[in-house]
Amino acid sequence: MMRPPALSKVTIRTLRHNLQTKRFAVPKLQRNFVWDPGRAAKLLDSIFQDMPIGSLFLWEMDRKSAGLIRQSTAEILPQFNSSNKTIWFVIDGQQRLSVIYQAFEGERKENDVGRKIDFGRLCFVVEPDQDVESPPRVVYRKPVDRQFAPVKDILAPDWRRRFAPASKKYLAKLKDFRDQVLRYPVPIVTVQGATLEQIGEIFIRVNSQGMRITSADRAVALMGKLDVRAMAQELRQKVRESGFQMGGIDSILMGFNLVTERPNLDGDPPKLDAMARRWEKKLEGNEREKAHFGKLWHQYQRAFQTAVDYLRHRFPVYDETFLPSANMLAVLSVFFFNHRGQPNRHQADEICKWFWATGVAQRYTGRGYHRNLMMDTKLFASLARGAKSRFVFRDYLDPVLIQTAEYGSRSTRARAFFCLLALQRPRYLEGGESIPLESEVLSHANRKHRHHIFPQAQLRARVSSRAYNSLCNICFLVSRDNTMIGSQLPRRYLAQFRDQGREGFRRTMKSHLIPVGDDSGVWDRGVVTAYKKFRRNRLRLLCAAFERAAGMRLFKRIQAG
Repeated sequence: MMRPPALSKVTIRTLRHNLQTKRFAVPKLQRNFVWDPGRAAKLLDSIFQDMPIGSLFLWEMDRKSAGLIRQSTAEILPQFNSSNKTIWFVIDGQQRLSVIYQAFEGERKENDVGRKIDFGRLCFVVEPDQDVESPPRVVYRKPVDRQFAPVKDILAPDWRRRFAPASKKYLAKLKDFRDQVLRYPVPIVTVQGATLEQIGEIFIRVNSQGMRITSADRAVALMGKLDVRAMAQELRQKVRESGFQMGGIDSILMGFNLVTERPNLDGDPPKLDAMARRWEKKLEGNEREKAHFGKLWHQYQRAFQTAVDYLRHRFPVYDETFLPSANMLAVLSVFFFNHRGQPNRHQADEICKWFWATGVAQRYTGRGYHRNLMMDTKLFASLARGAKSRFVFRDYLDPVLIQTAEYGSRSTRARAFFCLLALQRPRYLEGGESIPLESEVLSHANRKHRHHIFPQAQLRARVSSRAYNSLCNICFLVSRDNTMIGSQLPRRYLAQFRDQGREGFRRTMKSHLIPVGDDSGVWDRGVVTAYKKFRRNRLRLLCAAFERAAGMRLFKRIQAG
């Protein structure tokens, strides 16, 4: 029987000792470390400023429950020591506890989306900017002697030696930071006697009040002893090893839900938590169901990996940042779950229509999301069985939606746009050879390769940021071409490439979907009028390219609004 929660407070000094003796454990239902360096620095800053950081929620169990501990080589926290008589499962506060631990250790770790974090770069700002109101006192940056001191060195037992020689005033500031952190009281709520099912429900309720809890988190929490998080992460790792970078596991579990639950295709998509409850009930003590589940999961892994490979080579979606919607992977997995091998001509054509229409029209967002998701699931199940089903799209878009979309928004439409540019096999301006598409050039994080055709510097004082950041003003360019162009207007920088050879120049411009005819606007004087004229012409070109790629009509008209 679950006992009433016990409330206590321990200092970070005591918490550090418990971490060193490895009393804490991360249960299988918990998510991985997901914070970024900024949030880590902000937590330590709050501790130094004596601000509340929330309580830790622990589930105390004996060593018989060790089978519930998540085993991972990527843990931020130390693994539980089996010599301890009791296990303190961290139900809420894993992110905060991880940062506190790494504030002392200063290790290089990777968060759940694959971003490397060097905790040794968490630094105390010794001399804050006096002109800034409430400046942060802990930041994530490269240490600088006497200005940005590494937190791990300040908290080390031999901290004075690490900062020698130093003035008394400087050491006094470091000691003040050290003392404030070590004596900071952390509230702890401990529960004993709870069942795994109760803890799963507690996890959902507690986390839904703080960090966003995804549908996958809910499902994992409700699956009890079945470690679906580890299964999904293993599949994600296989996908990553193939060269396709993806972050969360939601699309993996959603796809498995779609292929196994046989949902009501006239209603809403099946909920992951409902799937979790059904499977947990089925598998309890039923070896036949466990074997069936394992067989389905094995078949689904193949389908999901095939879907990833198909998107990557067919459209091209080089990693998850190019995928218009993560649920597109889940839906396409339905096809490959029911169809071994590659699609035939008819199937490939319908998948192509679906991909571009769903990306450009943002069909998996907003009010139509549920209906469209279930219609497409039904379509792909039918196509996989050999039916001559067709993807139908009649919600034609106003082309102005392409014009008003901004390249840095990471919206569904913007991602579809970058897939479209990649599909053209863009060429270097100088030389005209193809840019290697699968290099780091196409990483979404590598913004320097997303180039404004009409430079920001020329437009910033004349038009709105939304106007000059429009998709219509963006193309892929590598740094060598970007450096050469600088902030010149296109009528100047394009002229030098045009004069090197007209046929090669037109082929290169076509690969970037940039209009360069006499009436295109790129050669006109008058920055604003030239840009507006160019934007109209490029919008027509982009809309036509989207429709050509899809093999179907997508827009109401091919002209600017």
